[in-house]
Amino acid sequence: MSDLNAFILSEKQMPEQVPESKKDGSLFGLSFAVADNFSTKSIETTCGSKILKGYIPPFDGFAVEEMKKAGAVLAGKLNLAEFGVLGASSTIGAVKNPWDSSKKGGPCGSAAAVVSGTVPVALASDAGGLSRVAASYCGASAFKPSYGAISRFGLIYTAGSMDQIAVTATTVSNIVKVLDVISKNDDRDTTSLPEKLDYVCKIKSGDDKPLSGLKIGIPQEYLQGADDGVEKTFSEAVLTLGKLGAVCESCSLPNTKYVQAVHDIISAGESSAMLAKYDGTRFGPHIQADNWHEMAAKTRALFGPAVQRRIILGIYLLSVAQYQDYYVKSLQTRTLIVNEMETALKKYDLLISPTTLKTAPTLGTSCRAGCDDEFSSFSAAIGSVDLVGLPAASVPCGFVDKMPVGLQIIGGYLNDAAVIQAMEAFEKHTDFSKKTPGVI
Repeated sequence: MSDLNAFILSEKQMPEQVPESKKDGSLFGLSFAVADNFSTKSIETTCGSKILKGYIPPFDGFAVEEMKKAGAVLAGKLNLAEFGVLGASSTIGAVKNPWDSSKKGGPCGSAAAVVSGTVPVALASDAGGLSRVAASYCGASAFKPSYGAISRFGLIYTAGSMDQIAVTATTVSNIVKVLDVISKNDDRDTTSLPEKLDYVCKIKSGDDKPLSGLKIGIPQEYLQGADDGVEKTFSEAVLTLGKLGAVCESCSLPNTKYVQAVHDIISAGESSAMLAKYDGTRFGPHIQADNWHEMAAKTRALFGPAVQRRIILGIYLLSVAQYQDYYVKSLQTRTLIVNEMETALKKYDLLISPTTLKTAPTLGTSCRAGCDDEFSSFSAAIGSVDLVGLPAASVPCGFVDKMPVGLQIIGGYLNDAAVIQAMEAFEKHTDFSKKTPGVI
């Protein structure tokens, strides 16, 4: 469904490829797509921005490299908000929703590409919920592992302390197959975990109550602002989890009220630092000028307005006059949020929430600040996961006015297997993941 604007480079525009592994590769013949902020050898990588137009990386990023070694074939580069900055516009415009092309398909084309049947698997970064939000809007399954589980070598990210690679797929089993290939140590990434995680050790096949023994918390703060239809669908999902053996109960995370502000400040500061290298010297277009300062100014004018605002805000927050009052205070508050969530996840095996508080909005709608979406994350539940570096997933859990709703499942750090266990059980005992656009 090329009309969805899910791809910046489609399969027809890609150079011809053959699987690198022998036929015994675990992903042999599997087609996959990656967001356009993944480095791809000899294939243009723009991050959805004019400032990287014409940039051809000389290497593949770690995840792309490992997928190819396992026999998978790269089928395209996905559309995304410029540099993954929520509220920014891609150079080719917004992703459309496969369920209703007048609605948004999310800040990345990962879920639209999967749900439309173009590819069975897509990889994208997930800062601010890039992948989870797209999955919720389009009715796909997406999983972001614990911070450090997948090497980010070759991923062009902006929020370094939060961004991770997420996998979006048609089924949980496909997600697990991909994780088994790309989740491993890589000494080129200093945040890479030393040991590979086991994602399937807790799955109970053939069990009528596969979640028996699991205790699940429902932070009431994560439900604030949810539309009535989304909240009703979420409540039905809670009942389903109970039928599968889980014990679900309400809980409270009072520091959630600080999440959005802390997320915004930290991500703006990190983004401004990461984007400073785009000055026309090394990457993308080189604009002729009389001196370096003029060249840099003209080059940086190629950033979209939302990215420029992010950079300006970040520079302001990191300035000597504001650093202690805003950035340092946000880091201190982040520690409080981390401690609170870690305490909750000692009591509960998982936390759950709606992935997004509303179904996919109509194309062209904007928030009060004039941006296209929320500034840094779509909800406190999304932002909390980013700040703490926890594993989290979005799985389809129902529909409101024929548009998908996502259930977010959050696990403790390195307890990725419990999230996969809940994803797999919910998928197996419901039929939401099997629905296709136009058929409910």
